[in-house]
Amino acid sequence: MKIRVAGIAFLAAFSLVLGACGGTEDADSSSASAPAGPFEYKDARGKAVKLESTPTTVVAQSTVAAALLDAGYQVKGAYGELTPGADGKLSYQAGSLDLSKIEVLGKTYGEFDTEKYALMNPELLIDYTFDQKALWYVPQAQASRVEKLAPTVAVPGNYKTTDEAISTFVELAGKLGADTSSSALSTAKSDYSAALASVASVAKSSGLKVAIMSPSKDSLYVVNPAMLPEATTLKAQGLDVVDPTKATKDVFAQQSWEEATGYRDVDVILVDARNYDAAKADLAKIATWANLPAVKAGQVYPWYASAPYSYTSYAKIYQELAADLGAAKKL
Repeated sequence: MKIRVAGIAFLAAFSLVLGACGGTEDADSSSASAPAGPFEYKDARGKAVKLESTPTTVVAQSTVAAALLDAGYQVKGAYGELTPGADGKLSYQAGSLDLSKIEVLGKTYGEFDTEKYALMNPELLIDYTFDQKALWYVPQAQASRVEKLAPTVAVPGNYKTTDEAISTFVELAGKLGADTSSSALSTAKSDYSAALASVASVAKSSGLKVAIMSPSKDSLYVVNPAMLPEATTLKAQGLDVVDPTKATKDVFAQQSWEEATGYRDVDVILVDARNYDAAKADLAKIATWANLPAVKAGQVYPWYASAPYSYTSYAKIYQELAADLGAAKKL
């Protein structure tokens, strides 16, 4: 939902919550067979986008592009979290995007090559919005020019459940010309349902208490499950996802490290996969973190924040979670 916990953008917007994923079909063919139009879409800003024909030169924020790809639609350009890691692989946030097949307009938050974008003769740009006003990944200084170059669609940055989120991108992919009745998409949806059933089975038998966190060197950010689609989905499967010890109406409750002791009764901690590996060494020096029973027991597992909202992506995420929970024990 993109940004590292210590990053400026994350601290500026606690609502950014958007796993490893793969495309469900050859999206090149779906974009080539786009219907003649018209294209109509009411976005999260309340803006009605109406085009006489279905756009074919579509650019999207990287996680959005990855979700559309899993639904069967290949964009022509992307920007966002596209910088390969030390292993040369893209972050799970970029899904199964193949950078050799698209125009890369920016490889991290705050980067957007407006000139290259203009040369593409774009017909539509798709990005997240978290305030129902601004496009999240388009730099504010360039927003006016970007808006003038082509119509833009803002999709919601947050949802009630992952089912609702995934449906949003499947619907949008269909409007762009993807075959949303394909056998590949149907199989991916079945895999997703099976993964959720696995989580439900483990939740029922284990009675584990789970917290979702983004720990940083200076603060502990704890997810309010009512504000995170993954958490509400998991709670619906019977998993006990705890609330922050401090009341909050935001996605994250920022707490001091002294307050971390309030999570001593938690059996499993799911941590932000975007930055946890890089933060491990620093966290090990924080006594209130290192001495949490879940941490001492090694029952700390990844939470794939900002993963593409697709059946393919979340089938893998929930299946991995079911396996992790199955290996954990009540503390």
